Amino acid sequence: MHPRRILDAHIHLWPASAANPSSHSWMTPGAHLAKQYSVSDYLSASASSDAVVEGFVYVETDRRVGSAGDGQSEHLEAWAEPLDELRWLRRIVEGTSEEGAGFTAEQGRLMKGIVAWAPLDRGPDVFEEYVAKAREVAGEKTWGRVKGFRFLLQGIKDEGALRKLVLGEGFVGAMRRFRGEGRDWSFDVGVDMRRAGVWQLELAAEMIVKVNRGMEKDGVRFILNHLCKPSLEDDVGDDNRDWYRWCAAITRFAGMHNVYMKLSGGFSEMEDQDPSHPMPVTEVVTKMRPWLNHLFAHFPTSRILFGSDWPVCNVRGPGDELSWNHWRAVVEQVLEEYGLSEREKDRIWYGTAVEAYKLDT
Repeated sequence: MHPRRILDAHIHLWPASAANPSSHSWMTPGAHLAKQYSVSDYLSASASSDAVVEGFVYVETDRRVGSAGDGQSEHLEAWAEPLDELRWLRRIVEGTSEEGAGFTAEQGRLMKGIVAWAPLDRGPDVFEEYVAKAREVAGEKTWGRVKGFRFLLQGIKDEGALRKLVLGEGFVGAMRRFRGEGRDWSFDVGVDMRRAGVWQLELAAEMIVKVNRGMEKDGVRFILNHLCKPSLEDDVGDDNRDWYRWCAAITRFAGMHNVYMKLSGGFSEMEDQDPSHPMPVTEVVTKMRPWLNHLFAHFPTSRILFGSDWPVCNVRGPGDELSWNHWRAVVEQVLEEYGLSEREKDRIWYGTAVEAYKLDT
């Protein structure tokens, strides 16, 4: 039997120079993720005898963004870190490595797609200004790999503030610029049921409807990250209203033909694992089963795609060396348990990422 081909739809990378709070406000000195995570590190972690990673989608890492005024120079100062992220990605794609960078000249071909940050909160005109500068910084070869954008919503924990943002004309108008004039970009939706609330999912659904109103057939594609970060440790049932609201939101997303779901991020929503005694695959699947039952009953498998969320999966998963393959084993078990055909499995592991991100493979 040939090794399974995988196109990992969700990974993060950063150089040693960005492994600090100055580049990432969420990064704490001495924390697990506060070190370089390179392409070579990723390929080592994902090495397997029965699967081969044929490519990956790089997702922006929430670089620090300054407060911007209305002038171009102020914008460039505020965007310094995200633009520096693109400069670094350009070196990977173009193969201009240097000692200690953690990638070879040949490995850039594996970066099939890039989901970049963009200042969608500033409206369509500023978005266009950013796109022009980002394209200049990235260069044509790397810009050609930019297949979508992400502006994380999960950290906005005030419901009124998030509603005002994602349903506002500026945010919606910026996303409507993703289509037309040769553009076909997607939007990665990062919401968090467990830490913020299920209302984030409900607002995301309203946002999608508003963005695509009047252009449903040719609308923007939305890719939901990490099952929307459900509370996998919670009991589900009659007393858990949030569980029913999550189910209702997933059912609503399932009815939107241009919405995809990443089967990713599960380790981050359950208890820490000991690298010397990882949680058995069957136990992980059992914890996820109520949520997966609803997902596979209502969401078309043709719009589900695999993502590892590496290296974030290492933090609560069984460490840097084991987490990627442990999550892959979990997904293998899930797809087997829900009776998917080999063709359906191949779409989740590979084909759906190509479709959702319009990748050149």
